[in-house]
Amino acid sequence: MQELFDLAFARIDRAEAKRREFSTAWTDYISVHPWDIDVREVEPCSFEILAVMREPAPLELSMIFSEWLAALRAALDNGLYAWVAAVTGQNPPPKPERIQYPICSTREEFRDQRKRLSGVPSDILDKLEVAQPYQSPYGPESNLTYWIHELARTDRHRTAHVGLGRVDEHRIRLRVPEGVTAVFDESVEPYSQIEGELLVGRFTTSKPISRYEVVADLTGVFIAPEIRAWADFTLNGSRQSLWKRMIYTEFYMRHHLENMAAFSDATPPGGFKTFDLDETQTA
Repeated sequence: MQELFDLAFARIDRAEAKRREFSTAWTDYISVHPWDIDVREVEPCSFEILAVMREPAPLELSMIFSEWLAALRAALDNGLYAWVAAVTGQNPPPKPERIQYPICSTREEFRDQRKRLSGVPSDILDKLEVAQPYQSPYGPESNLTYWIHELARTDRHRTAHVGLGRVDEHRIRLRVPEGVTAVFDESVEPYSQIEGELLVGRFTTSKPISRYEVVADLTGVFIAPEIRAWADFTLNGSRQSLWKRMIYTEFYMRHHLENMAAFSDATPPGGFKTFDLDETQTA
């Protein structure tokens, strides 16, 4: 069943190409400087600095992200199909219309999936259960497979995902009139997505001045891409950039596929890249 696995791995390659396409589209978008910086006077000696979105992210970003999701979700389904075909020696395998890689947030959900996947050998189902999101020590929402499932399901059945900008690096410099000092409010945490506008800084001055006397240099503020529905994701308790999440997700999905291939005595195009053969335990 090597050819079936080759097709599944081709989905991962397609996802990688879509990620690069997403990066190019984002670079084109930010080249026109779609955000402005506003300095607003709150009180005579108190000011806020805001990043304001003037032009929303193009729909192209949503479409590319949709294709990236679809490729990865299909890779899992194709891999499971190939695995079942290899183990049963049948192509198509038993009850092929029911074969879809299960992704479950609870043990009860997986129990229901076992019943649906009645044509899949029990040994395969046992291995699949070990890799389920509900097994993750930080909860299912910390599992990348969970997010592929949820994001792809929303994209297919409801609406495409919205692309946003997110403050990933933050360094602001101010120029105020001679004889005036400014002190930043250290409690402001601007590392978040920009929806309309985002507070990136707050400061007070030693004397009342006009906001027009303030020059804010935000060349040290780096705005990276984000997907609204995925913005709150943390991996092992820490927040990752969208770019890293996409790379990690591709690696993680490939790891699942490589496990399935190893259990089927198949070899991924280009060989195994995510583990040694004696490490295969789950799928």
